[in-house]
Amino acid sequence: MSEKDISETAIGQYFRIIQNVISKMTHNSFLIKAWSGTIFAGVIAFTLSIANPIIYIILLIIVLIFWYLDSYYLKLERLFRRLYNRKVEQYNNESEKQKMKIFDMDISPFIKETKKIPRIMLSKSEVLFYLPLITILVVFLLWYIVIL
Repeated sequence: MSEKDISETAIGQYFRIIQNVISKMTHNSFLIKAWSGTIFAGVIAFTLSIANPIIYIILLIIVLIFWYLDSYYLKLERLFRRLYNRKVEQYNNESEKQKMKIFDMDISPFIKETKKIPRIMLSKSEVLFYLPLITILVVFLLWYIVIL
């Protein structure tokens, strides 16, 4: 096996590592949504007979924490996608290919280019999932306040 073959194999492995990190962030985001929905449904089903506003407030805080975590993983996913795209550009450019550091996972150069977590929280994929949960909780809280 020549040195060029080893180098191409190492670069291919490097790209797979970055893709695996991106997949892991996507999977974490999915799991957070799944847990958030499961906990939400379970608590709502359990507390319909109890109707305690403290439970709804705690659940609202939990949903907000899950929303933040989900947005955090979405931000990391976007950062690693930028790293992947930059490394592919370097790989395809002969002059930059020679200077390319493989197995470099530094995402700090892309932080300024990527949206902040509060902005990511307002993205469609986040709002369309979490806003209905929060709306339902607010309706339950208002319903409890009006009834009593």
